[in-house]
Amino acid sequence: MSSNALELIGISKQFPGVLALDKVSLSLKKSEVLGLVGENGAGKSTLIKIIGGAYKANQGQILLDGKEIVFNSTNESLAQGISIVYQELNLIPHLTVAENIFINRLNQTNGFVNWKKLYQDAEEILKNNGMSEINPRARVSELAIGQKQSVEIAKALSYNAKILLLDEPTSSLAGPEIQNLFNIIKGLKAQGISIIYISHHLDEIFEICDRVQVLRDGKNIDILDVATTDQNSIVSKMVGRDIEDIYFKEERDIGDIILEIDGVSDNYLKDVSLNLRRSEVLGIYGLMGSGRTELLKAIYGARKSKIRSIQLNNKELSIKHPIDAIKHGIIYSSEDRKSENLFFANPIWKNISYVALQTNEFVTNGFINHKSELSKSSEYYEKLNVKAPTIEADVYNLSGGNQQKVCLAKALINEPNIILLDEPTRGIDVGAKLEIYKLIANLASSGKSIILVSSELPEIIGSSDRVYSMANGRITHEFIGEEINEKNILQYCLQKDNIGAPA
Repeated sequence: MSSNALELIGISKQFPGVLALDKVSLSLKKSEVLGLVGENGAGKSTLIKIIGGAYKANQGQILLDGKEIVFNSTNESLAQGISIVYQELNLIPHLTVAENIFINRLNQTNGFVNWKKLYQDAEEILKNNGMSEINPRARVSELAIGQKQSVEIAKALSYNAKILLLDEPTSSLAGPEIQNLFNIIKGLKAQGISIIYISHHLDEIFEICDRVQVLRDGKNIDILDVATTDQNSIVSKMVGRDIEDIYFKEERDIGDIILEIDGVSDNYLKDVSLNLRRSEVLGIYGLMGSGRTELLKAIYGARKSKIRSIQLNNKELSIKHPIDAIKHGIIYSSEDRKSENLFFANPIWKNISYVALQTNEFVTNGFINHKSELSKSSEYYEKLNVKAPTIEADVYNLSGGNQQKVCLAKALINEPNIILLDEPTRGIDVGAKLEIYKLIANLASSGKSIILVSSELPEIIGSSDRVYSMANGRITHEFIGEEINEKNILQYCLQKDNIGAPA
């Protein structure tokens, strides 16, 4: 009997004008967690859909327990014990957990559902897979996002899955929820289930995976044992070039205090004070709900908060509205590209110029100079290396990484001195992240001051010159130099009270 639960040999997939997969091979051992990484367009999704029966390969073999098999549909793949949990959850909010788990498979007797058996079966699946805290009778709409993710996994396992494919499973989860997911995965592995784990978050690969396979441009690049490799090696293979420091952090002269905020308070924030220096990247880290985003919005005037004092270059300042902040050289880039940052149905150049239009940058005698608007937008389109067929392309059609570049171009077009970045790399691939890390470092080196909020602690540690931790609407500690490490920061993010606000 084969030691591999699943094996792909020489899989190729051709779409019109595109060779998505070029003789890709993969082996998944029994009771193994195999990481699958690569930039957007590397072929990960196509490979997963071939394994799941949604696509048929143009050439190559699929072996299940050493025997060749052909999937003509997703149902055939499910019947062979292969289940996929996609990034976008596919649950029906108004139905119960049990109904979602067994959707389309509600056992009926004489036309009636045996509800008692349905809830018993759901409870058994949840209990056996480390999810016993979830009530099978609860409506999905009442669950936290981490619990919804668990229900998706339970639904996948209800098909007697032997192989589970998880596509970006932590994309909407916070720290404790991620750890709970990892505990579930470890339990599944102990039961003999084999897992393919797709993620842009390399720290997760190192925590949960045994091996990691790297794809680039539809080709196999390498398969590595997690225990004997490091993050830079994986990134180098993903992007096709050597990376010494993915955060591009350089020694630079950090200047005097440029911005001082004293006493930010509202129904969420509790007397928060901080300062920011010229040419500094100031990281703010906290768990979900700590108040990170609320703080940035308060500074920017996008949140009704009381602030005792704002000083810019030692001069008292009043910010009641984002326009006030923009006029004083302060800009904010939201974590929510879709709802708060971009107009998806508009072309790239219209999105880039939006902030400048709010300050009448291209307005003369009440009329917009569209030629000037397009010229300036084109300048930042090129500076940010936005990859699109043309600057006239709608933002909706761009990849997540390029949408994020448009957000940053929009923020930078007014040449601000202080930049508030909220989750600037959320939902984008490693190649795009590298470009944004380099941009942050270059902006700081050019004299700009940056406040960086991120839910990725390695990103905060790697990019920041100084770090504040937050918990429960308060700053709990300030970290400088060698104090900036994961253990120290997490310790203060779990505090219930204000431990040590900055002096």
